[in-house]
Amino acid sequence: MRSQVRRMSYSGAAGVDLPTRLLNRYGRTACRRALHVDHGAGDSVGNGWHSVYPRRRDPGGLSIGGVTMPDLRKPGGGCWEERPVGREVPVVACIPHGGRNFPADLASDLAVPPDMLWSDWLTRELYEFLPSLGVTTIVTAFSRYVADPNRDPAGDQHGSFWSSVVPAQTPEGGPVYHRPLSAAEISHRIRLAHRPFHRALDAAIGRLLDRFYRVLLLDLHSFGLPLPADIILGDQHGSTASPQAVALLETAFAANGFEVRRNDRFAGGWTVRRFAGEPRVDAVQIELNQRRYLNLDGDPYPAEPPPGCFAATSRLLRTTLGEGVIPQLPAA
Repeated sequence: MRSQVRRMSYSGAAGVDLPTRLLNRYGRTACRRALHVDHGAGDSVGNGWHSVYPRRRDPGGLSIGGVTMPDLRKPGGGCWEERPVGREVPVVACIPHGGRNFPADLASDLAVPPDMLWSDWLTRELYEFLPSLGVTTIVTAFSRYVADPNRDPAGDQHGSFWSSVVPAQTPEGGPVYHRPLSAAEISHRIRLAHRPFHRALDAAIGRLLDRFYRVLLLDLHSFGLPLPADIILGDQHGSTASPQAVALLETAFAANGFEVRRNDRFAGGWTVRRFAGEPRVDAVQIELNQRRYLNLDGDPYPAEPPPGCFAATSRLLRTTLGEGVIPQLPAA
């Protein structure tokens, strides 16, 4: 099926034709690029994310991992498309804030140790099951402080953690750097860690739209704020996904014991807003309360929070998506 996708823009470049850019340039070549991780090939050097993003194991079997890996700037070294294992389904998931690596040559002006920079702790590991469900997954090894994939690169460049593409502040408002970054430094970070992520995302969506009539995009995050919810679904108040898609997710999460809210504090960032009004892509941001899988007792931040009910939560998420969501989606 030939995609008939509406026009949308990346990096503020209005008028970019999405079908041409996605399907002709990326969609049909993505499987031959370094963005592709073959799960069947194991963790051989240079192929799997674990070869570049090692995890130190603690006695509980999980830890948050290292930073300042020098080889992240190689082609494909920071962002990958993880292809499904077995039957492919019309779902793309992206995890923009699960990486923690900060290139050593960019870290000299940091005012805080790079391993103290906030992330959506362990979200990549929490959702490692996605390819086995047939879900195409876009991941990044880079810290969101290099360049935040969920911020508009044509918007606020270097300021608040909550709005800037290259944050100059921590969530509490403290300085990230000893000095403001120059425009050239900001542009370099966007080219390094932001643009490749969205090119990979566009490629995956374009490829699936060539096969399926509709695609569900799940933008996966976690939050540590003390909010009275387990899951917050963000669709920009109805503008980035159909009511049916959001209701399907809400019902599936609630049926598995999650307290679900919509657009409460987190209504969806730049990633899902890119697809607002796109008739064949349902884009939903999913925020998971970190208390469901991490031990936040004693307010450990900025130290690394230890895992809590990690394995049980990961299994429950797999059940929710694998039994409550994916089987309900149209097959073609």
